[in-house]
Amino acid sequence: MLEATKIKSSAIEKVKKPTHVRFLVLFVVCLIYLITYLDRVNISIAAPFMMAEFGLSKMEWGLVLSVFSWTYAMAQVPVGMLCDKYGARKTLSIIVTWWSVFTVATSWAWNTISLVVVRLLFGLGEGGAFPSATRALAHWIPATERGFAQGLTHGFSRFGGAVTPMIAAFIISMLGWRACFEIFSVIGLIWAAVWWFWFRDTPKEYQKKWGQISNSEINLIRGTDAAVEPKAKPKLAFKQLLKSKNAWFLCLSYPTYCYTVWIFMTWLPSYLVEARGFNLLQMGFFASLPLLAGTIGDTLGGLISDKIWKKTGNGKLARRIVPMTGMLIAAAFMIPGALTESAYMAVFFMACSLFGLEMAVGVYWATCLDIGNDYAGTISGFMNTIGNIGSALSPLVFGAVLQITGSWIYPFIVASSILVIGAMLWLKVNPEMKIADELHLH
Repeated sequence: MLEATKIKSSAIEKVKKPTHVRFLVLFVVCLIYLITYLDRVNISIAAPFMMAEFGLSKMEWGLVLSVFSWTYAMAQVPVGMLCDKYGARKTLSIIVTWWSVFTVATSWAWNTISLVVVRLLFGLGEGGAFPSATRALAHWIPATERGFAQGLTHGFSRFGGAVTPMIAAFIISMLGWRACFEIFSVIGLIWAAVWWFWFRDTPKEYQKKWGQISNSEINLIRGTDAAVEPKAKPKLAFKQLLKSKNAWFLCLSYPTYCYTVWIFMTWLPSYLVEARGFNLLQMGFFASLPLLAGTIGDTLGGLISDKIWKKTGNGKLARRIVPMTGMLIAAAFMIPGALTESAYMAVFFMACSLFGLEMAVGVYWATCLDIGNDYAGTISGFMNTIGNIGSALSPLVFGAVLQITGSWIYPFIVASSILVIGAMLWLKVNPEMKIADELHLH
């Protein structure tokens, strides 16, 4: 009896000790951000071989790259709403499995039509990833850590984009482009199985299932956000969401970011080969450098924004100044990157540009959490839907301008100009205005 009492006392004491389960949750969420970019960037590395096999022009290839964004955008709000209703555990498990199946299905394409259909279905699956992951973090990350969390998650996505050229180029050189999609698909399937088995939607549910989270950590998370534990809440209808000026300014700025970052994801590999003269393996290395710089920008942007908020208590300043500065840096470095005669300096300038651009992305998504709370999945889905109008137009417009002018310079000038507009729109975003308060959802 005495021994049993000691064991029970020890267990209680263990629960009392501070834990950091939220950081483990954050890490696992970061992995799915990485996987999303492994699976969406690999097609850009395979581009020269797929274009040759299917006989596609640059404008036609731009269409193939673009169709992913069509269904990706369509899925944002519906999946975000489903995630708000059913939870991130169920939602992410299903959609990651879905897009992993269509990753391998890309390798089965036998003509242009089959390729377009598969990429449409692939985009439909990936479309819910970021809103669902954002919703997962809404229950696990306190407000003063959200900029860092969102910066880190998107840093992992850029790291995924950075390592993909090297990995994909190696696989393609050894086994062909179809093997690249077959191998990458397995990673997502493994993640989905782990997520379903291990993750729980709230800290309390996790404590009930696994026990290894302290009450002090739960209180830390709950203390900064009343939305941490699910409770009855008014429904946010899509028509109501459209009345939010705050959400609209955020969502109108985001496509300028998406337009530009998608250039780096889709056209940069071809640019380095055709305009700068790199071979396949060289391209795999040099295409990774801007994305690695972007990884650093992702994490730093979120950290700086959080620190400004903690130090000043001014959410508007903290969330506005970082993305505005980063986007203007990106616009400034993109032009010399296109104009310089040196291939290596072009890579350097593009790396500086993407570093600045990626300082913004964590703050965009942290702001969805700031204003959304219990509606974070819906808000982030809405933002990403509008954002992906930019993503969808980007490869098409870039390819069209390139084909019409015959110059790689003008497409980058267009992107730089768009970024300046996006930076200015941040002046109208108020991260301290909760959507529930703005729309009187009480």
